[in-house]
This record gives sequence, C-alpha cells and structure tokens, in this order.
Amino acid sequence: MQIQVLYSSLLKHMGVQSDAASFAREFALRSMSVEALEDLKEKFAGMILGEVKEIKEHPNANKLKIALTDIGGQIVEIVCGGANLAVGQLVAVAVPGARVRWHGEGDLITLGEAEIRGVKSFGMICAPSEIGFPNLPCGSHDIWVLNDITSSAPGTPLATALELEDTMLDIEITSNRPDCMGIIGLAREGAASLQADFKDLSVKVIAPGIAELGAKIEAPKKCFRYSAVKLEGVKNGPSPWWLQKALLIAGERPINAIVDITNYVRLELAQPMHAFDAAKVAGDIVVREAAKGEQLKALDGKTYELKKGHLVIADANGALAIAGIMGGEESSVQLASTSVIFEAATFEPVNIRRSARDLNCYSASQLLYEKGLSAEAVPLALARAVELAAEICGARVSSVVADVYPKPEVSETYPVEYRRIRSRIGVEIADVEIDAMLTRLGFALAKVGNKTKATVPYWRAYDIENEIDLTEEVARLYGYHLMPRTLPSGALPDYDDDAEVTVERAVKRFFAAEGYTEFFGLAFVDGRDLARYDLSADAALKIHNPLSEDLGYLRPSLMPGLLRDVARNETTTAGARVFELGRVYLPQAGELPLEDLSLVVAEYGKGDAGLMFRRLKGTLERFARAHGLGLRLAPLTGDVHWHPGRSASINLLTKDGTELTAGVLGAVAHEYREAFKVDSELFVLSLDLAALVPHLKRAQVYVPVPELPSVSRDVAYLAPETATYEDLSAAALAATPLVRSVDLVEIYRGVSIPAGKKGVTLTFTLQALDKTLTAEEISAALELVGAVLAPLDVQTR
Repeated sequence: MQIQVLYSSLLKHMGVQSDAASFAREFALRSMSVEALEDLKEKFAGMILGEVKEIKEHPNANKLKIALTDIGGQIVEIVCGGANLAVGQLVAVAVPGARVRWHGEGDLITLGEAEIRGVKSFGMICAPSEIGFPNLPCGSHDIWVLNDITSSAPGTPLATALELEDTMLDIEITSNRPDCMGIIGLAREGAASLQADFKDLSVKVIAPGIAELGAKIEAPKKCFRYSAVKLEGVKNGPSPWWLQKALLIAGERPINAIVDITNYVRLELAQPMHAFDAAKVAGDIVVREAAKGEQLKALDGKTYELKKGHLVIADANGALAIAGIMGGEESSVQLASTSVIFEAATFEPVNIRRSARDLNCYSASQLLYEKGLSAEAVPLALARAVELAAEICGARVSSVVADVYPKPEVSETYPVEYRRIRSRIGVEIADVEIDAMLTRLGFALAKVGNKTKATVPYWRAYDIENEIDLTEEVARLYGYHLMPRTLPSGALPDYDDDAEVTVERAVKRFFAAEGYTEFFGLAFVDGRDLARYDLSADAALKIHNPLSEDLGYLRPSLMPGLLRDVARNETTTAGARVFELGRVYLPQAGELPLEDLSLVVAEYGKGDAGLMFRRLKGTLERFARAHGLGLRLAPLTGDVHWHPGRSASINLLTKDGTELTAGVLGAVAHEYREAFKVDSELFVLSLDLAALVPHLKRAQVYVPVPELPSVSRDVAYLAPETATYEDLSAAALAATPLVRSVDLVEIYRGVSIPAGKKGVTLTFTLQALDKTLTAEEISAALELVGAVLAPLDVQTR
C-alpha cells in the first residue's frame, strides 16, 4: 500500500536533523521502502500569489474576462474564464514556464506566452486541479480563491503562501504494518531507524459530560471494542488549510471540518473513525449482524443489500453504517449539523475483508481494518478527534464516553534470547544495543532474574508472533547492508525433485527454442467464454469471491482462454506462433479439484492451412523425439470443437503396448473461431501433459553421429484412399532396420489413378551403421518394404 506524507509532518515527531533525501535513504535501509521524493517547491515553480485588481470584458469572447492582476509590484493582464472571478481575490497565478494540467486533465504542459482570442495573456489564473489538487472541492469552471487560506502579499511564491516548501515522501507500507499507515507510526519507525528521539502525540483524556450515551455489542466475535462520545455546540464548516493540506497530500478529499477530522485522525494514528449527526441517531447504538434483506444507502450513493454475517452499526430505527467499511448517507454529518457522535472501534479483520468482497464496497477504513488493528488504539483516536473538534469547531463533550470492551487485549511477551539473536544474524551485537533497539521500537523490556522479556506494543499485536520476530527487528535496525558478506558453508540441502516442475521447465524451453511466444493466461475464466466453447458451467469450479464478474470460474480447459487471447492479439499481430502451459481445474464431487497440467501450441496467419498443419506436426514429432515419447496420429471423430477433415487424435504408445489418448492436433472448428471473433485459420496442438509426465524421458541419451553416408530413394505407390501416411510409414520402418526414416513427398489424385485409390510418393532414407550400402542391398531393402505394404493393398506404380 502506498501512502504520501509530508516530511515536515514526520519531523514534528522525530528529533531528526537530516534533510529529506538523507532520511529517506536511511529509513529505506532499515524500515519501509521510500519509492519517491517530490520537492513541492520545484513542483510549484513558476506559480505565484496574485491579487485581482480589476476585471474588464474580453472584446472577442463573451465567456472570457481580462483580469488585471497584481503579481508583486507588477500589474499584468490575464485572460480568464473562471465563473467565480471577482475583484479583491487572492489567486494562484501560473506564469510562463510553469507546468500545469490544463483543466485538470491530461499530461502536464509548460505554459508559454499566449494570445487568447486576440488578447495577450500573461500566464493563467488556476483552478486547484490544474496545479495538483484534483480532490479540492471547486466548481468545474471556478478558479481557486485563496483569501481564507493565506494572508501573504501578492508576488509571494505559491509554495510559500500555501506553506508547501516541503518534500513529499511516497512510501510503500507492507501489509503486516498497518501502524505505519499513519504519521505517528511512520515517525516512530523513522526515529528508531535513525536512532533519534521520538515525540509521541500528547492528547488530553476526554472530560466526559453528563448525558447518557448507550452502546452495546451483540456480535463480540466480530467487534472487539466500540467507543463513542457525543459533542454539542458544533460550528461545522470548511477545515483550516493545515488540515485540508494534510488530506490533499494523502489523496483524500476535504468535505467539512467534522468529517475531515475523522479522516485526519485515521491518517495520523492509523485508526479509522466515523461521525454521525447526533440528531439522526435514535436510542442506543448497537453493533450487530445485519438482518436478512436489510438495506443501507451508503455515503457513496449506492444502496447495499445486506445479509447475515455483515456487521452494522445501528440504532433503534435500523442500520446507520456498514461496520468498518462505510457510513450511511442518512446519518451523515452535514454543514448544518450542530451535534455529532464520534465513534472508534476495532473489528475482526477476516469478516471485514469478506463483507467488502461480498458487497463490492471498499474504503480507506476497510483497508486498514482488514489488516488487523489493536483495540488499545481506540481511546487515543477518540480523544484526538474530540480535541480537534473543540479546537476547530468549538465543540464540547456533552455525554459520557460509551466504551464497550468485552474481552480486553493482553499483550504477548517473548524472551529476548541474546545469544540466539547474535547467532542468527551473524553479527556480535552487545546486549545493551539489542535492548536499545527494541526499546526504540516500543517494546517494554523487563528483567526477570538473568532473563529479559519483551512485551509487544499494542500497535504490533498482529505482527509480532514469536521470539524469532525479535531477531528480525534487531537485524533490520542494525542494517542488513552492514552485515558481513560470507558464503554459506556446508552441503547443499537435499530436496524432492518434482517431476511436473522439471517437465514444465523443459517444455517451456523447448517451445521457446522452436520460435513460439509464450502466453500467460489467468487461471480464471469468464462463464460466457465457457458457453462460447460449449463447456457447461457445471463442468467448472465457480469462484465465490471473484476478482471481477468476468473471472468467475477456474478454467477447465486452456482453449477458451487461448481463443480469447488470439482474438485480442490478432488486431495488432497478423500472424503468430504461440503456446501456453498451465493447469486446468476439473471438479470432483466432495473433493478438491484435479489440477492437471495442460499445453496448447497454436499458429494463426502463418501461411496456408496445409503448411501450418505440417509445421505443427513437425514440431510435435521433434518434441516426441526430444522427450522419448512414442506418439502417433489417428483419425479424430465426433469432436465438434475441431475441423472434421483437418484434425487428428494424438495417441501415446506405452511400453506395455497400450495406446492412450494424449491430445489433438488440428484446425479449430469455424463456429468456435466465429464465437470468439478469430478471423484467421487457427491450428492448435493440444496435449494433456499430466498424462505424458510419467512417460517422458528426462535423461538425455547420446546417440553418435553416423560416420557412413545415407541414401535416399523416392518410390511412388498406388494406395487405397483409406490408407494413411502413418500406416505406410509404420509398416516401412518395421520392414527392415536399414530404413531410417520415411517422408511424404506428395499425394496425387487424377488422370490414371483409379477410383478409390490415390498416388502416394514416399522418400525412404536408408543407412547401415557398419558399412556403405550397395545398390543391390538398397534394392533388396525396398523390396522388403514393398512386401510389407502389399497386404495393405499398396502396389508400386
């Protein structure tokens, strides 16, 4: 998860003296990865604060005005179309050379001097979206008015006027560290990484009011703690600029002061919060499971159909919010709200994740909750929100603090094994240094006799699971980059050789070397693609929580995905040779599915049909030879997926003489190409690799190159129409060991060929390993071949 934070926000809580770049380097070496730094002063270069002094009509455009603008001792004319333009406004002016996003869309452009409808314009007066704040509420044709934000003089650099002479850090947070998804958690990590002092947030305990506020948890296995408090005298309105700035930098949208406070607390403490308009809450607040068919219109404007298992925050009239995910629109805080209820809670993470998937409803709070948050963080977050509401909105606490905590957390404690830590890391670190590192990270250390125990801080409750995790904490703070480089000693570990994994590697190398491009398809498939290929959805495993509607099943065959991908690639690549190797999933009643290894090799748009078929057949023959497989082609009947006259079944001849079906080689039937919008003729070699794995030769056998020459002879035969090349070749090879190979030259039908017959020309390659063949020996060998072919009603022409 990526978060953006201002370096100044971290410095408030760290005694660090280094610049942002140095901090980022050291921090990334010992904690989270800093993906990018952005100097905001450079970002806003060429942008200054201006004051509109006079407005004139544009002579050639009704919707445009000419704003005479003071940019610091200089009055310039700027053509502006802002609907809210008025005299006396402080505005953001981008002068020539500044980089802006025109109307907030597209790429950044560099402004130059321009003439707009016949009037020269010195730069532009900007809307928030044009200079990098797309989430700031503003009309689509409105400029950004800064009078309530800054009192700086015209001509002041915009970064200075907006207190943005700062560096923004883009930090990647690993999913096991939700505490670092807040400013305080990041600052704590930063201080620990740079051996600096950490200044924790100081918040006053809530002084409760006298009014009652009832709350209860009816689903304690799904809600671990729920706290709420009511505030009166709220003067809601826009947030102060410092708060809006923090939200905007993080990619959030300012809404109103109360809502912004809840979002800011989440950004600061990594603890989600929510606020209800107290006037819209009836009776006690209850955390319960949703009733079947219960509905809630959420803040995103959508109405969600809830079911049992989904958790809701409710009052006497019904659901107020989908717990941990999103609040309801009806009870939301508006500008006119004068009393509010703040709530903070923790929920069971798996239920939050499942509910969000079920409802297809996601939020920043849900992303935090599903990673696991400690219930001990709730009081601080609630107190911080109350403190900010009093400061910004003049609110006062009017109720008791409702805090329902059925089963208080007990922090885990693990022994600090100094000797083991040093042994695992391979570095001699003194006990006192180890203690200092753990203490900086928030672990409470206690000496019990000659043993030391570390209590896990609440914000690491879901992360630190055993004593070995303490070693990792010490190792990263010491610095992996500082550890000595030594080669591992001892023998390499033994491992079980997985036959299928070895086969996968060998097969991929083979087809890549043959010039085929590998497709990488998802294991998921669209139910509509299954229907297009006439595969029943009952023959596939349905996903209960698919990533999207078009990925609802596990694939029972590679063919639908291949056809879809060929159709997509056909628009940019007229012809290609491709392959895909992957697993297919076949349901078994009451059991886990079979996961069979499957292979498809395809050609499209690479010559005529006959050429593509023969090329794939040649590839199959080389594959069989390379892996010691006895494969033969046989007529394919009754399979509607394949062209009836251009397809063959691939059979495997096993050592015990049995014959197994191993795949298909042929042209995809026209109706299926049409169903997937594949325009080109498509030939496919489909193999059931799972069936072939036990028969593959994994050891290569050296065969010496023959030293003596071979001889080739072409012989024309008259054969029945039903005779296949496979039959003729097999018979000839069995006739004499001198026949090394048989190749088909041509098949002829026409003049001088009787009905029911065909002319077949074969090339025989003959060779002996111990001598050069004489003409008599060659003739005798071909006579033996003729004798073997005679029972097949094949005669020499």
